[in-house]
Amino acid sequence: MKKFYAFAAAALCAFAANAQNGAPLYATGAGPAFDPEWAPADAAEFNWDGKEYTLELEGLTQMKISTANGDWDTFNAGVYGCNYGSEPGVAVTLEAGYESNIEAPGKGDYTVTVAGDLSTITLTAKGTIDTSFPDVYVRGDMNGWGVEDEWKMEVIVPETVFSITVPAPIAVGETFKFADADWNKVNVGGDGEAIMVDTETEVFNGGNPANLSLFEEFEGTIYLTLDLDGSAYVVFATSDEFKPEWADDSAVSTIAADSNVAAKYFNLQGVEVANPENGLYIVVKGDKATKVLVK
Repeated sequence: MKKFYAFAAAALCAFAANAQNGAPLYATGAGPAFDPEWAPADAAEFNWDGKEYTLELEGLTQMKISTANGDWDTFNAGVYGCNYGSEPGVAVTLEAGYESNIEAPGKGDYTVTVAGDLSTITLTAKGTIDTSFPDVYVRGDMNGWGVEDEWKMEVIVPETVFSITVPAPIAVGETFKFADADWNKVNVGGDGEAIMVDTETEVFNGGNPANLSLFEEFEGTIYLTLDLDGSAYVVFATSDEFKPEWADDSAVSTIAADSNVAAKYFNLQGVEVANPENGLYIVVKGDKATKVLVK
C-alpha cells in the first residue's frame, strides 16, 4: 500500500510540474516588440506547437512572461522570469514569481522559446543584436517621462559615471528616474523615500525600483554612478563643493593616456590597486581602458 501511495504521489507531482503544457502563456515588455508597451491586459500570446511555446519579437530589449493576462496584479500572480545573461541561444532556468524583468542580451530580433512545463526560456537572436551602452536621460514629470536631448546625461566614465546640470529646476513632488530610451540597461530608481540634496544616496538599477523625488527644489548638477551588480549612487549637488570624488574625470583621463604598459587595475578615483578584490575597477591594457567587477 505504501508503494502505491508513493507511486501515486510521484505521478501527481509529475503531472503538476507539466500542467502548464498547452495553457495560454503571455508576454509584455519594452521596445517595438510590443504594441502597446508594458500592457499586461493586451499582452502578446505565445504559440503552442504541442511541445513548447514560441514567440517572434522584433526590437526586443526586455520583457515579462506570465500564465495570465489582465491588470498588473493578475499578470504578476502568474509571472515567470530569470536573469538571462549575455549569451543568446542559451536555455536558462525560469523561476516562478521572479520580480525583475527578463533582459535580452542586446536589443534585436529574437525567437523566444519556452519549455512546455515552463522550466526554461531561450532567446535566439535573428541577426545582429545591439549590445552598445545606451544614452542615459533624466525622465520624469518635468519632461513628460520622455527622452529629450536637454535632459541627456554627460558621460564621465563610460557605462559607469554620468552627470547633468539640470536645464530647469526639479520641483518638490515631481517624480523621475534615470533611464535609457528603452528602460533596458539603465532604469534607476529608489526605495520610495525622498532624497536630500548635497548628499550621496544609494539608488538601484534594474528591476522596477520606485520613482525618485526630492525633499526640496533643486537647481545644480546631478552625478550618477552605476555598478555592475545593480547598485548605484547619486548626488544632487548645488555647487562644486558637493561634487563626489568618483565623478572626477581627471584621474580617468590620466589612466587612459598611459597605454603602453601591462594591464593594471585602478579604482574609480584613479588610484592603482595591486591586488583588486570585491569592487568595480578600471583596467588599462594597451590603449584600452575598461571596467571589470571583481568578486
